[in-house]
Amino acid sequence: MKKLLIITFCSLMTVAAYSQHQTLFSNARVVGGFGGPIMEFGLDKNINTSIGGGGGVVIDNFFFGGYGLGSLDFEELFDNGDVSVLDIGHGGFWLGGTFAPHKLIHLYTSAKIGWGAVNVELNDPGLRYSDLDKIFVLTPEIGLEMNFTRWFRIAGTVGYRWVDGTNEDRGYTNEDFSGAIIGLTMRFGWFGSKRW
Repeated sequence: MKKLLIITFCSLMTVAAYSQHQTLFSNARVVGGFGGPIMEFGLDKNINTSIGGGGGVVIDNFFFGGYGLGSLDFEELFDNGDVSVLDIGHGGFWLGGTFAPHKLIHLYTSAKIGWGAVNVELNDPGLRYSDLDKIFVLTPEIGLEMNFTRWFRIAGTVGYRWVDGTNEDRGYTNEDFSGAIIGLTMRFGWFGSKRW
């Protein structure tokens, strides 16, 4: 009888062990969410300023969400009162993380992985998506983030925007839109009560 109980117990433990699913985020907790503006300024090759926004879900010290950015020729905007060309526009996934986010100033890193187009004629009513010069964009960055309040953070970063897929027959190359950038990101939202 004792052997039967031991065998039954071992069998039940084996079944229980197999019934526990292993997952990538088994211990991860969703602690908040955020949204806010993003700005990128080119450091070389005359890369124009890009403005947009994004948002995401905060999972412990990691976040995952989406973004959208577009660059405009501000000099043309002020000179002519109208902008006819969007140099580059892209959007997609935005992921990143913070190290010791409870500290006033802490390490911040992110990567934007997106798709878009270059040299888009904004004032062309007959413009179709199939006519655009479609691109892939990858922008890793690293910097420092400051906690202004429980619901507002601002990060300054340095990074690199890598563009692939431009049609060189149109008179420009991937390198014309790729280069080093500095970024400014404001995040408004809830970052978890344990972070303070």
